[in-house]
Amino acid sequence: MKITAHIPGKAIIENPERIERTINRNFGVELQLTADVLEKVPLKFFSGLAEKLRDKPVTFHAPFMDLNPGAIDKYVREATLKRFKELKSVAEILNPEVIVFHSGFHPRKILPVYDRWIKNCVETFRQVCEMFPGTKIAIENVFDEVPDQIEELTDKIGKENAGVCIDVGHLNLFSKVPIKEWLNRLDRKIFEFHIHDNDGDADLHAAAGTGTVDFTDVFAFLKNQKTSPIITLEAKTEEDQIKSYDFLINNLTGENKWK
Repeated sequence: MKITAHIPGKAIIENPERIERTINRNFGVELQLTADVLEKVPLKFFSGLAEKLRDKPVTFHAPFMDLNPGAIDKYVREATLKRFKELKSVAEILNPEVIVFHSGFHPRKILPVYDRWIKNCVETFRQVCEMFPGTKIAIENVFDEVPDQIEELTDKIGKENAGVCIDVGHLNLFSKVPIKEWLNRLDRKIFEFHIHDNDGDADLHAAAGTGTVDFTDVFAFLKNQKTSPIITLEAKTEEDQIKSYDFLINNLTGENKWK
């Protein structure tokens, strides 16, 4: 089982020691490569990081703020793809196993123009998959209420490296169907899980096991996994990531293996 801890973009810029502490805890890392990180952090920083992470899993979280891969406005799509392309130089250094992307889907905003949006989104992510041929491209559920749209999107992209990142915290907030349906429908397309918790009202990114998320079906899926999705601890704080790890391991193995 491969486990990474999410490193927010702000921490990469202002508190890079957090990456060191994460590595010392024997976690891999998921680097949130925001626009600020891509513009301000020199490539030599990532080159130095590569040596420290050589035996640990690495994933990226692609920028998403203001971006929309399926935008009706072609200028917005062009800007989105341009920003995505900027990941390539960092990927060539760190060789991430997975890059997580947001689709930009929101039911109220997108459903009225869905046919045009899905066509554009498919084309954008086909280019992304071709841009990173040896990397798994995982599209994350955010405001999705049902798995229909993300399933259609990955089907129509039609690339072997196109799949899904299941964010359990977002499902607790927005899904209208049980998590088991997401797992059954997407199954082998699941490349990664984002593990965090909330109260069902706000996206708190709290420690797993401290909120209202029911992890029962996630644990059952992971125990019987046919593939090997990466598990990312996406609680906001380092302390809550450790708590999430303890909760995860205890439920998967019956032991507390934290060191």
